[in-house]
Amino acid sequence: MKNAVVAKRYAEALYSVAGKGGQADSVEQELAGILDVFKSHPELTNILEHPGISIDAKKKQVTELFKGRVSDLVLNFLNLLFDSRRQDALTDVYTAFVELSDAAKGRIKGEVESAVPLSDEELNELKSKLGANGQQVEFTTKVNPDLIGGLRVRIGDRVLDYSVSSQLNRFRQTLKY
Repeated sequence: MKNAVVAKRYAEALYSVAGKGGQADSVEQELAGILDVFKSHPELTNILEHPGISIDAKKKQVTELFKGRVSDLVLNFLNLLFDSRRQDALTDVYTAFVELSDAAKGRIKGEVESAVPLSDEELNELKSKLGANGQQVEFTTKVNPDLIGGLRVRIGDRVLDYSVSSQLNRFRQTLKY
């Protein structure tokens, strides 16, 4: 993140307003949609971040592009970002907004690496075992044959490594002494 502190402040302000209006979920979806538009049209991003184009012209372009497609709250927020010359922080604001939303709903996001693809049943069992204290766990999965067998689970800054390759490495280390 370029400026995580600034992005977090904007996200907190937006989440506060959206939460009071019961719009947090829709705002999250609208921000994701806006970012998808920017990703699929990089020339638009270049125009909106170009220093030679006036802020008013950028705001007019954004309003024309998204009016009727997103809520007034999100459109006003985008204009606020432009007024503050923080339009380049939109991706970071979205990431911070999603983190706030997840925390409020008791959701935890993680990543599961396995040597072979996991079945839905195995993933559900893993979610139920790791979802303590009423928290809901959502995983992205990744297949990594280098693990040989077992799993490596990342949740936040915690890593649970139950892979065969790491066990072999630990065993190799004990044999060195």
